[in-house]
Amino acid sequence: MINILLVTHGNFGKELLKSSELIIGKVENAESIPFEQGESFEELLAKVEEAVERLSKDDLIVFTDMYGGSPFIAVSRVMKGMNFYHITGINFPLFIDIAVNRDSYTLEEIAEKIIKNGKKSIVFVNEQFLTD
Repeated sequence: MINILLVTHGNFGKELLKSSELIIGKVENAESIPFEQGESFEELLAKVEEAVERLSKDDLIVFTDMYGGSPFIAVSRVMKGMNFYHITGINFPLFIDIAVNRDSYTLEEIAEKIIKNGKKSIVFVNEQFLTD
């Protein structure tokens, strides 16, 4: 099984896990690390290092919420010398897709699937209505 780690601003990752349970049930082998107001970057980095060390004994994919943000930077720093995939820009439809299908694909296939389906998960609804 591919482990999932969400590293996000505030409780976004925790709420992704919680909300996905409404649709697909409990997501096993998935954790969230929040970067909370008042927390130092060093504290976040230490939590990320510990979680990645523990979870990367198996396949691991780490999601961050925003390119260039503190969670992204912390995970990027931990990537040196470690073997896991890091994808930023996670959203609810992508998370559910990966959580449901991660046993059916390799890490590389999951990464390709995320990038491909990510573009489909953002829709300009006004334009959709005009073309239907």
